[in-house]
Amino acid sequence: MLASAVDRFARTTAVLLLLLALASGFAPSGQAGDDDDDDDEQGKSEPMPEIAPGYSRAPYLQALGSDSVLIAWIASDPGTPAVDYGTTQEYGRTAAARSDGSRRSAVLRGLDPGTRYFYRVRAGQRSLAAGTAYSFRTDEGPNDRQFTFFATGDLGDTKGRQVATAQSILRARVRPELGIVCGDVVYNRGRSVDYDRYLMRPWQDVLSTIPVWPALGNHDWKSPPAKNWEREWYLPNNEHYYSFDYANAHFIALDSQAGEMYDREHQVAWLKRDLAAHANADWIFVYFHHPVITCTYKGNTQALIDYCLPLFDRYKVDVVFAGHAHTYERLYPLRHGKPVDVEQDPHYKDPDGTLFIVTGAGGKWKEGRPTTRCGPTAFFRDQTLLWTQVQVQGSRCTIRSYASENDELVDEVTITKTRLAASMPGSR
Repeated sequence: MLASAVDRFARTTAVLLLLLALASGFAPSGQAGDDDDDDDEQGKSEPMPEIAPGYSRAPYLQALGSDSVLIAWIASDPGTPAVDYGTTQEYGRTAAARSDGSRRSAVLRGLDPGTRYFYRVRAGQRSLAAGTAYSFRTDEGPNDRQFTFFATGDLGDTKGRQVATAQSILRARVRPELGIVCGDVVYNRGRSVDYDRYLMRPWQDVLSTIPVWPALGNHDWKSPPAKNWEREWYLPNNEHYYSFDYANAHFIALDSQAGEMYDREHQVAWLKRDLAAHANADWIFVYFHHPVITCTYKGNTQALIDYCLPLFDRYKVDVVFAGHAHTYERLYPLRHGKPVDVEQDPHYKDPDGTLFIVTGAGGKWKEGRPTTRCGPTAFFRDQTLLWTQVQVQGSRCTIRSYASENDELVDEVTITKTRLAASMPGSR
């Protein structure tokens, strides 16, 4: 009897605490390492069959800039690896490749800004990858005020659902020029042996023509990043947290690890320096895995609230993207953790806060754990595979999210900065 009464009291107390949290405008904080029950599927662990004899991974683009790009692939063919490239499929220039076992990489330098290049990957005289699908466009530089990128997360699904997202991105009327991935790049344990099966092969048509800049998620941390993550990507700084510029925007990738933040003291100090150095960027986009404040089933991430949210406010970060929750959620702009400019939704003019978007359904969607509409919630969509497109057009940023399976427009929001409009040619 006593045990039963105690049990009822505990359940009642838990419900009351949850209701109190929701009434206060926030979901309860998630626990470090909080996982979905379906994320424990291990999937197959053996390597994928080769694409062709001596050739096992198609080329993918990394570190794209205005005058250079890195192209990586995997091939065991003993022929001397090289990349031919040029502004037509006649190519005309060749870059030697570096070999690390069967891993190949070549840096193409001396490129012209804002220019479309075609490339061909070779082993000796044998062509491994060539054709119109193998191309890229260099960054035009800070004077470019019109570009498009995609954001998605929780991608490398063991059930193959990430294919639908890749195909939707490629069908987009406006093709993204780069992409960011908000962690959990390869399930279940972020192992190199699983990359080809769950990411590189199903996404090869995206990766061969659109440079992707990923951030680490908690599943990517389930295997040592130094022996897995860092073997697969060619990223700036320490590959855990880094930044880069594209057109008139500044991008920052952070490592939230299991929610407590990797190397927190150094990472936060680096973030502060980086934001201060780029405070005058027209647009600032930050991305990582765990949501800061959220009404999804994952809950808030206290370390990010404590250490990053004040910096986002101080340096007027425009948009923060996250994953972790396999759903879509957009909050009203937040300042000091509270919604602002709610009456402007969904078309914001000079918002006094940062927009927070969870786009963690690139390869998974969660069933039976619905998002709740708490205080900061502007919009959400559960149980839908999707990705997010961001289109910068001068003083306006339009963010649209599309269902991967049928390209349905799920959500659209705009941010307009009048100070940018006033500084553009012809504005006076």
